[in-house]
Amino acid sequence: MPTSATVDYAFEPLADGVVAGIARRDGFGTCNTGLIDLGGNALAFDTGSTGRAAEELRSESARRFGRPPAFAANSHWHFDHSLGNRRFQGLPIFGTRRTREILLELHDELMVELTRANLEKGVRELEGRRGPNLSADALEDVEFMLQYQRALLSEVEEVVLTPPDRTFETRLALPGTRGAELLSFGRGHTEADAVLFLRREKLLFAGDLAVHGLQPSLGSGDPPHWLVVLDDLERLGAERVVPGHGAVMTADGIDETRRYLSAIVKAAEASAGAPLPPELRRWEGSPTLEENLTAARKVLAARARSADGPVRR
Repeated sequence: MPTSATVDYAFEPLADGVVAGIARRDGFGTCNTGLIDLGGNALAFDTGSTGRAAEELRSESARRFGRPPAFAANSHWHFDHSLGNRRFQGLPIFGTRRTREILLELHDELMVELTRANLEKGVRELEGRRGPNLSADALEDVEFMLQYQRALLSEVEEVVLTPPDRTFETRLALPGTRGAELLSFGRGHTEADAVLFLRREKLLFAGDLAVHGLQPSLGSGDPPHWLVVLDDLERLGAERVVPGHGAVMTADGIDETRRYLSAIVKAAEASAGAPLPPELRRWEGSPTLEENLTAARKVLAARARSADGPVRR
């Protein structure tokens, strides 16, 4: 079946029974997803920001595979990857143990972030960031964040945090004959990210451990160990990678995220007022860059006080 489009996704077939849902920049999915026929049952990997987007995943699965997903999975807990879980309530939802714990432990705090007043304030602040002094890349970053905030606002009264209820630590073989696996290599974009690996097809759904064309968010992450995790991902031998954001890549595309993280670590280690590394200058003025530098400095300071060892670049 050829590529198709809905309001929130462009659905791109990658193999027989495997479809990447690439989030449309003007839609309310806001992260990439995957629809996989596991052999008798289908899986939705990452459920998007909104119930509307999640329903599109259900409908597309039924159209392509003859059935809606019987399972869902989350690469991590961030809203753009997990708020659609509420449309899969009653079905097994897979994720790392720590992903579930975070959504439970921080429930009240996260719900405050999802109030109408807070989201509208975020939209106003981002709209104020627009201006002729921003580079094209920094402006695109701001526009993405605006669309994400608008997606959350579109269903703010309907939000229910729905953590994964089938958890694992490092590896989970999914039901079915395809041989699909969920894998976790520890701290990276969050405390315990999951990726979906299809060994026979040499396909990797990487979540936000790899992104293309946008800055990865470091606010919940560990940039030095994330660099180690990228090496783990490359050792899987995938030939194609579906990033959490952006177009489907070859395995070489992982290096885009590596270069960014290495530059962020370098900038965070530099003295105040030092010029940004060349790899980061395209993002000057982006709020994500400012937040990422702050987050990286915090992680590096914590590592310096601990026995985590030297920073890997």
